[in-house]
Amino acid sequence: MVVGHKGATARRLAKVVLGVVILVWTLVPIYWAIVVSLIKPVGLGSTPPPLIPEPFTLSFFKSLLNGSSAYSSQFLEALRNSAIEALGTMVFTLVVAVLAAYAFARWRFPGSNVLFLAILGTISLPVYAVLIPLFREATDLHQVNTYQALVLINASSSLPLATWLLRSHIASLPLNIEEAARIDGANSLTVLRRITVPLIGPGLTAAGVFVFLTTWGVYLIPLAFAPTLHTEPITVLIPQFTTRYSTNYGLQAAAGLIGLLPPVAVVIWLNRYLLRGLLLGSVNS
Repeated sequence: MVVGHKGATARRLAKVVLGVVILVWTLVPIYWAIVVSLIKPVGLGSTPPPLIPEPFTLSFFKSLLNGSSAYSSQFLEALRNSAIEALGTMVFTLVVAVLAAYAFARWRFPGSNVLFLAILGTISLPVYAVLIPLFREATDLHQVNTYQALVLINASSSLPLATWLLRSHIASLPLNIEEAARIDGANSLTVLRRITVPLIGPGLTAAGVFVFLTTWGVYLIPLAFAPTLHTEPITVLIPQFTTRYSTNYGLQAAAGLIGLLPPVAVVIWLNRYLLRGLLLGSVNS
């Protein structure tokens, strides 16, 4: 019993240590970004680097948010582009994923399992592997520097996982609910819209948050397909706060922190539904 108690204590201690390591690994870069964004450049160049922002300044945040500086207009435009592309990708992906997931969960047709496995297999093929052919095709169709091209390309990389997650949620629902609606005269689209979709709310939330976060943080795709500020998101704009001879670290840190707020707010707001949706999806898959 003593040995077992010591083993349990050691496991709990190991979990605590691991949790602390992960917490420090996650929060230290954010804390350093806060320090860099709130300290004047003269303080940033001191040795050793300061752990508190002294001398303190809000000038970098003012430059980004006051609406009158050149940095502000660029940053706010890029922030708007990020929101449009992330929300557009999320909505488009969820609509297509729901339709595909319902078909794979409820209908059996020749080759359905093979097709579903083929779709899942594309998860292992990153969109970056076909970026050059996609760029040539977008150029031929005059879709470079457009929202629709970015939404379609981002959605193509998120659809397989979203379809798999929603399929597992739909497959877990009892069929008698849908059959009762069909007896009352409802067609498949009505059943999907009025019965299935409301019942898989946690799964939709989990898939939507995943797509939103993935699209918000993507870099290489908009770097290639959004060459101007017309569609350029903040992930592409922030590295440009530099010149050949200097880098404005404070401005980059402030922009990164502001850009971090929307995804953090989404995760905190939908945290309960997000965890429930992921857990149900993993259990029922």
